[in-house]
Amino acid sequence: MPEDEEHRERLLRMWAVDLDRKGFTDLQVDLERFPMRPEGWEISPDIVARRHDGKRLVGVVWSCGSIDRGQQMFSRLMSYSYHGDVVMLLVPFDCLDEADEMVREWGLSSEVFVQGIID
Repeated sequence: MPEDEEHRERLLRMWAVDLDRKGFTDLQVDLERFPMRPEGWEISPDIVARRHDGKRLVGVVWSCGSIDRGQQMFSRLMSYSYHGDVVMLLVPFDCLDEADEMVREWGLSSEVFVQGIID
């Protein structure tokens, strides 16, 4: 397995554990070995979970390279925003400001939250 795929899987496992500890339910993670993968999506997000208030969280991990694919990634975020109540976008701290600005430019700042991760 390539190193970047191992890194992604490690991040997703850590994120899933964190969401589980915080009381999220119906947790689905886009990993082959995870018991439940997201289904019914045109483009599968990395994580789908239900918050304690019933709202659906759709989570996505981006690399800095993902930001360079602007329009393609915009379409994905719009799809995720349509299917979820809250979209959480995790990006490396190196490109956190750039991702946050891109989301604001797209007018998605009320639906998509950007958070930095240690890469």
